[in-house]
Amino acid sequence: MVAMDDVTDDGSIIFGKNSDRQTNEPLSIRYIPSAIYPSNSKIRTTYIEIDQVEKTHSCILFSPTNIYGAEMGFNSHGLVIGNEALFTKIPCYSEGLTGMDLVRLVLERCSSSREGKETIIDLLNKYGQGGNCGFTSPFYYHSSFLIVDSNECWIIETVGKEYAAKRITKGIHTISNRISFGKVMLSEISLNLSDHLFIEQFVSKIRQSRSFDLISKQSKKYPEKSCQFNVMDMFNVLRDHQQSKDFPENGLTNVDICMHGAFGPIRFNQTTGSLVSVIPKSKNQLPIHYATCTSLPCLSIFKPIWLDSSSIPPTFISSRDNFLSNASITYSSNNIWWKSEIVNRNIMKYYQKLIQQIQIERNLLENQFIYKSNKLSSRYISEEQRNHFTIFAFDQVDQLINKWFSRAYSLSFEMKSELSFFQELTWEGWRKSAKIPKQLLNYAKVEIYQKIMKFICLFSILIIIHRVYFINHHQLNIFNTFTYYLVLFISLIIYLLLTKIFPKQRKTKEEEQIEILLSRLDFNDHS
Repeated sequence: MVAMDDVTDDGSIIFGKNSDRQTNEPLSIRYIPSAIYPSNSKIRTTYIEIDQVEKTHSCILFSPTNIYGAEMGFNSHGLVIGNEALFTKIPCYSEGLTGMDLVRLVLERCSSSREGKETIIDLLNKYGQGGNCGFTSPFYYHSSFLIVDSNECWIIETVGKEYAAKRITKGIHTISNRISFGKVMLSEISLNLSDHLFIEQFVSKIRQSRSFDLISKQSKKYPEKSCQFNVMDMFNVLRDHQQSKDFPENGLTNVDICMHGAFGPIRFNQTTGSLVSVIPKSKNQLPIHYATCTSLPCLSIFKPIWLDSSSIPPTFISSRDNFLSNASITYSSNNIWWKSEIVNRNIMKYYQKLIQQIQIERNLLENQFIYKSNKLSSRYISEEQRNHFTIFAFDQVDQLINKWFSRAYSLSFEMKSELSFFQELTWEGWRKSAKIPKQLLNYAKVEIYQKIMKFICLFSILIIIHRVYFINHHQLNIFNTFTYYLVLFISLIIYLLLTKIFPKQRKTKEEEQIEILLSRLDFNDHS
């Protein structure tokens, strides 16, 4: 989504996007430096090899792990792009460039949104699009793009090699997983694109309309001023839970802008990362990019990152070997995204109890970041000062989420989880597949269920043994029957003790908390 300069309070252009992927699919922060390549070089994308250009720009990508491209990102020229899956009646199974491949290629090769639009059209015409974009299960789709620079925005919606494009210079515009142009006047359209190709996506339409309405409302907060939308408003749009009535785990479907995974037929996805970019009109100001680098924007804090052609971001972002920003497929304790998952998933067990205090602390820290970032965005400020503040912001957030974790964990001694049994069962399955240690994330209702099932299984086995015993001994005296039932009773007592239904003496809350305090992450450059 984008709010152009005629609706923002400072005349900037504000871009926003949530990346919605499978719940356990981590999102990495990847810095790609500028480079010069020999003539006739090739580059391997996700599925195919294509021609490389001679010179590429530096960029920062927000990428699902082990994907060549990205869901969203920005480059050193202030160009920002986001990609959305587009579902149509035309299949997309053949291998070509994926939408995420195109996001990266645009950022590496282009300095303006118009140039980005032309690059997408040229690459699709030459190589086509397609390929599996899923994580643990196949997922095929076409792609739409929203590309923004300091002067204009382009929306491109594609089906195979066909496309429709619209130039945006004013107002509010949003895209989702559906064709959004309808019968509006388009700037460009390929000859073979026709309306009968498209599938209407009801859920996507709700989310798209909701984001548009929220930005419209926030841009007119006060009657005496027409241009009022700001960066904090965009944060809050990406956190919206209007459809779930602020109970994000409820319901069998998920149409909130801030998407939460949960129990339900189509609730295996959630928002795994969010990006808001503020692109100023003044050439003396650098764009400010605020990223959560973590899932669930309602429980995350947007942190500032800068990038221009003469600067390199802090080492924890720019180093390819840094585990802080490059997430592994399964849980890692020394990674921004995975650590936040431990915190967020513990909070979700007591969301209604904790969210108000979290919102206060979250908003306070973000307002401080915005105030300081606006001062640091001048091109006359040194790269070192900006990088130092990025490190400071990430460190402050890490310190705060440790407090959130302790707060959520302590509630496990005081109250039951707000999640239903089926919700806990769903999250327990995701915990296991992500290899998250049980001591960091425990679902009590599932544990009780597992113990009951074990008890039932054992009891059933003993009953079967009992029946076989009677079959083989048609005549039993009272003494043998009494002895058998005594053995049965003692066996059950031993089982209950072993499975801790009769628990051993419990440690105090303070002793338990000391054992599982999360380690702080180190964002400083020690090279």
